[in-house]
Amino acid sequence: MNLHRLIAATVALAFGMGLVSSAHAGELRAGAAKVSITPTADQFPYAIGREKPFVGVHDDVYARALVLDDGTIRVALVVAEVESIQDPKRVVAEVAQAVGVPESNVIVAASHTHESLTVFIHGGELTPAQVKEIEHARTGSVEAARQAAAHLQPARIAFARGEAFVNINDGELLGRGTGVDPKGPSDKTLDVVRVESTSGQPIALLVDYATHAQVMFRSASKDGGYEVSGDIPGAVSKIMESNPAGAPVVLYMPSAEGDQKPILESLQPAIGKLPATDEGAAGWGLLDILARRVAQSTFEALGSMAPAVSNVTLQAAASTVTCPGGHVRVDNQTHQVTLEDRPPVAIPVAAIRIGDIAFAAVGGDMGTKIGQEIRAASPVKNTILVSQLAGAIGYILPDASYEHPGHGVAGSPLKAGCAAKAVPEGIAALLSAHAK
Repeated sequence: MNLHRLIAATVALAFGMGLVSSAHAGELRAGAAKVSITPTADQFPYAIGREKPFVGVHDDVYARALVLDDGTIRVALVVAEVESIQDPKRVVAEVAQAVGVPESNVIVAASHTHESLTVFIHGGELTPAQVKEIEHARTGSVEAARQAAAHLQPARIAFARGEAFVNINDGELLGRGTGVDPKGPSDKTLDVVRVESTSGQPIALLVDYATHAQVMFRSASKDGGYEVSGDIPGAVSKIMESNPAGAPVVLYMPSAEGDQKPILESLQPAIGKLPATDEGAAGWGLLDILARRVAQSTFEALGSMAPAVSNVTLQAAASTVTCPGGHVRVDNQTHQVTLEDRPPVAIPVAAIRIGDIAFAAVGGDMGTKIGQEIRAASPVKNTILVSQLAGAIGYILPDASYEHPGHGVAGSPLKAGCAAKAVPEGIAALLSAHAK
């Protein structure tokens, strides 16, 4: 099958598995919960390979869940503060069972924090600490979903779109070793969803923004080692959860952040004549600055939010988009690029729609341009991008990135020429089946 026929076949599959919805709009009910998945003291110190050890916990990490029900259809959104969702099929199945819905009605995503014990999983046998932390994330995600479903109450929902200025293109498009491209594409969109009781009391917020959660990645902030943290997603959630104008549960979802990084990072590599530097414990101040900026932008978006509605129709769907596999190798000495053919790769995609709000989720670390294409192709007015869906396959980058392969292309299991088109078309097909 040639590439164009393969794209057409995968998009047709997605369309054939379009949104399952209730026949009529119903009165919304919602419940939210969070459960700690923080590593325990007996897991430290923890080290793998040549990395410095994790020596403790800087801030607790959580799994957070929101369950929505319109009287006929029920859906669940779960975000765990881990680098990626390990054992994804089991996690999704158990969350779905806990909520009492089909697996297609569930979106489980990772916040993609890099200050996680599972960040250095790159194949091979898992360490005991990794096994334990994977279990924490799984049981915490399931329990958060169960608690959210157990506390459903009449609710209203509203959407707002703002901007936040804490991300920058990481140079992927140019293969730039500095890790920064100020002129590269960088989407500043900040999407916010507020779920409240019919009396106006906050139940949950969903905050969606595009930047890697790596302000403190590989920064030795304590006793010569790393500390566990939720990074920007965790810090924003905690700020909003502790503020009366926020909500008791705040789910921070990673948008199209495959080629986006925070504008400030504690660890700076050696570049040209500049030596490498590590701010260490002072780096937590950088994290606080960026998190507060996102939180302030979130409050500004809430201030311009349209009135919340309670009469909605819920819809949900999930599928896969299949693209040719490949592995790009770049020789560090000669910079010669070679491409190895590999088996086709199935990319998970999912969609949950709540009236005129849609969550478009992709199982991969998608680049900015692909996210913008998804939003442009969506038939739903307020489409929110979600990367790191359970089952994430790695980087999903625009074809132009392959012209100057960098870190992301080298870490992608995909050939150029398929995903940049097929993923937006597959998501659009999922959403189009019942679009108004």
